[in-house]
Amino acid sequence: MEEKKEVKKKKESRGKSKLSDYTHIKIFGFALLLFSIIVVSLTSLLLLVRYSSTVQDWLLDESQEVEELEERPNITVTAEENLIITVVEDVSPSVVSIAVSQLTLKSGEGLVDEVSNIGTGFVVDPNGIIVTNQHVVSDTSAIYKVTTIDGKEYDIVEILRDDSSDIAILKVDGTSLPCVKLGDSDNLLVGQTVIAIGTPLGEYAGSVTTGVISGLSRSVRTSSGWFGATTKIYEQVIQTDAAVNPGNSGGPLISTEGKVIGINFATTANADNISFALPINIVKKRLEEYRTYGKFIKPYIGISYQMISEYEAAYYQDVVAGALVVNIDLEGPAAKSDIARGDIITKVEGEDVSQSFGYIIQEYEVGQEISLEVWREGESREIKVVLGEMD
Repeated sequence: MEEKKEVKKKKESRGKSKLSDYTHIKIFGFALLLFSIIVVSLTSLLLLVRYSSTVQDWLLDESQEVEELEERPNITVTAEENLIITVVEDVSPSVVSIAVSQLTLKSGEGLVDEVSNIGTGFVVDPNGIIVTNQHVVSDTSAIYKVTTIDGKEYDIVEILRDDSSDIAILKVDGTSLPCVKLGDSDNLLVGQTVIAIGTPLGEYAGSVTTGVISGLSRSVRTSSGWFGATTKIYEQVIQTDAAVNPGNSGGPLISTEGKVIGINFATTANADNISFALPINIVKKRLEEYRTYGKFIKPYIGISYQMISEYEAAYYQDVVAGALVVNIDLEGPAAKSDIARGDIITKVEGEDVSQSFGYIIQEYEVGQEISLEVWREGESREIKVVLGEMD
């Protein structure tokens, strides 16, 4: 009996022991689960805080980018456009408007000093030397002013005019002015891209047009008066399709290197996309004379002439290519030589007169004796002439 009780006690003891072990396992599992929940919660909280900070930074960055975009729009330009934009930014500060000051009487206002833009120019020396067309400042009794692109106004203290080349040099009382770089107009090709900057119609200062060199060594006749009477012939000029309008005269024609290669001076009536510029190398010579002598030194032979090309000469009998002497100045050097009206000058110092007689003469010095080959009555003869100085 006692043995049975002892066995029963052992079984109960074993059962309690198993129950105790199971309870401990449950408690450990619950604690582990609770710990895991706490760890996951803390991790999630940290991630949420970090995410919130990242989102806030991202929103701030986006806001700043939006503000920057609003301040400076994102504009896409091609390499060619960027080249032109760069040239315009570099040269524009050196381009000026030429204005004339006129006293007029206005109803209700009385005497008014009106300043009107009439042309363009460009600074070639930081000490206030400006180049433009002679016809822009041709009125010797007028008062002219210069206005820079940033609105500064300068009085002109001196004007030198070269009517034959349509070039004028202006001197203003200014220093440290931005100036252009001068290129080489003898080293150009048809098809090159060019840029014109000016004040078209006297209103739109700093206007930019672009085009190409359409032709070189052109001859241009400008007319005035009734029935288009011819007054001047300009030779060796540059033809371009860059738009040039009234007010652009005297402005620079610029290469993609950012150098001035010509002075815009004329456009053709009743035709589109045909404009002309004087070669900058002529200007270089005038600038050198101005800096050396304070005036232009212009060789003068004393004739008016008409150029005859080989193509034209082929249509006529006893006519050759060269410069046909149309008239002779009775007070000029030619009148003191054996040159006669109707002669055709074919060579100067052995150089063929194939295009521009006047341009060739400018290569020589005042007082220099030159040899001319002249065609007269089917024969060629040599004539010596001593060049004078044009007033």
